[in-house]
Amino acid sequence: MTGLELVTPTVLDQYVAGWLDLKNGPQVLHTPDTDGRYYSVQFTDPSTSANFAYVGKRATGTQVGDYLLSGPRWKGTVPNGMTQISSPHNSVLVIGRVFVDGDSDQPTAYALAQQIQLAPLNP
Repeated sequence: MTGLELVTPTVLDQYVAGWLDLKNGPQVLHTPDTDGRYYSVQFTDPSTSANFAYVGKRATGTQVGDYLLSGPRWKGTVPNGMTQISSPHNSVLVIGRVFVDGDSDQPTAYALAQQIQLAPLNP
């Protein structure tokens, strides 16, 4: 998940988005230290359009974070230092936002958005 441009109702955010398939195992979401800047990553069940989890300034703070996203049947062990987010289904829509404080801030916000990353959990 990196820097996908979306048409959105606000120009004050840098957006990233992607579809996540958890049928082959969990994914790890890494979020950067945003130094107090607003950011969020929401997780939506595409079958119901319901958000089932949220990571970001208001919920988890702005420090570096690692989150294990698992499907409904996953039974493994969550690695130390990670917080598990269980999805009700194997398909997940992920939408991330990073606040942009004007035109001159765009490169910094974009660089932070690029650091919101997903990768498979290594066995």
